[in-house]
Amino acid sequence: MASNQQHIKLICDLSLIHSNAKWLYPGSWENYPKYGDPALYLDIARMLERGKFDGAFFADVAGTPMVNGSMKDTVELGVAWPRHDPIPMVSAMSVVTERLGFVTTMSMTYNHPFHAARMMASLDHVTRGRVAFNAVVSGFPQEGQNYGYDTIPDHEWRYDRAAEFQQVLTKLFESIEPDAMLWDQETGIVADASKVHRIDHEGEHFKVMGPLPVAPSPQGRPMQVMAGQSDSGMRLAATYADLQFAGANGHAGKGKHRARLDEMCRSVGRDPDDVGIVWAGSFDVVSGPAEEDEIRRKLREQYSDRLLHVFLSQWWGLDGYEIDPDAYVHDVIAEVRGAGIAPNWGYLDMAMTATTPTTSIREYAREWLVYGAEYIGTPEQIADYMEEAFHASGANGGFMIAPRSGVPAGIERFVDEVVPVLQRRGLFRTEYSGATLRENFKGR
Repeated sequence: MASNQQHIKLICDLSLIHSNAKWLYPGSWENYPKYGDPALYLDIARMLERGKFDGAFFADVAGTPMVNGSMKDTVELGVAWPRHDPIPMVSAMSVVTERLGFVTTMSMTYNHPFHAARMMASLDHVTRGRVAFNAVVSGFPQEGQNYGYDTIPDHEWRYDRAAEFQQVLTKLFESIEPDAMLWDQETGIVADASKVHRIDHEGEHFKVMGPLPVAPSPQGRPMQVMAGQSDSGMRLAATYADLQFAGANGHAGKGKHRARLDEMCRSVGRDPDDVGIVWAGSFDVVSGPAEEDEIRRKLREQYSDRLLHVFLSQWWGLDGYEIDPDAYVHDVIAEVRGAGIAPNWGYLDMAMTATTPTTSIREYAREWLVYGAEYIGTPEQIADYMEEAFHASGANGGFMIAPRSGVPAGIERFVDEVVPVLQRRGLFRTEYSGATLRENFKGR
């Protein structure tokens, strides 16, 4: 697929830098207060802007995962827990930066579109046009129970609600025309009332009068990000997203996913070039094989079988479902499908393609969480991988990299060692091209 986006885009995933034993890694959070204090995040924001990153990303799940009916292991080991609301941190980080963008998450399953539109438009003002809304269809049972459901609603209901959620969002963001605001001190007129419109939406899930009571923000509307990899999720992203977060195994898997998204875009009347993909994965920068071996040794020490099992249960969306660590991955997934359980199918599909019929749950969990960093090697090796993957998947988007060891040192090392290699190759910007996230992401 040809694309007018020639530069790799880089987003740093800060969602779980405080959990899943990352805080135990030597050098992590050194000289910083523990989770909740903004000091580390403010320094990371400055660091990422120095590296000309497109943005910082925060996922959000408003639930405490359970394994085998108990939250004990989750809480004791800090598996994706605790999770504060990311929006206040985004506001703080935006104050110490000028060009770095921020991607923050809200659930379309449990939030109301009016609240989401008002919050994101307001945040776009606070950040001076540097926010994107990661609109998710929630899939974790304990999150549903926090919002009054016995478990997560069924897949079809969640995606039907999400589609109508997006319709309402669009109407609300368009309810005030771009030139409606006047602020005329001579006449005392704030806005041209003929350019502010009720939406009077009434559907199966929502009834909203409108208009959105927020002045048009610097981006007009915040950028929109989606991450679903099921057919329903892909169609939703193809219809509404500016950017999709995705995971795929190898260059061939990335190319196949890109082709699938392109087909979905065309089926809903959109140009595939309008939807970029940012490939998610963890990374480590090393000086050579000896340092790589040492990092692997340290990771083996910090990731116990107990932690790996709890994390995999949570990540697959099988909270509360007993998984035998000695069972085969393919057998477990077949059993889950047969039982009609509603987990995170995209991650299960990836596990199927990444394993053989005789790969155990324990083997996969350790390989995926401990050794699963696709971007590991010297700066040149990481740049080689990114260049190949970028072009193999259509040169439209880039990478969402998650620091696996040594925060913030691992991020700083990527900024200081990998980014210059990408810049020398002409694959990454040397300066920001605009003031807003949309301008920088769409610009060359």
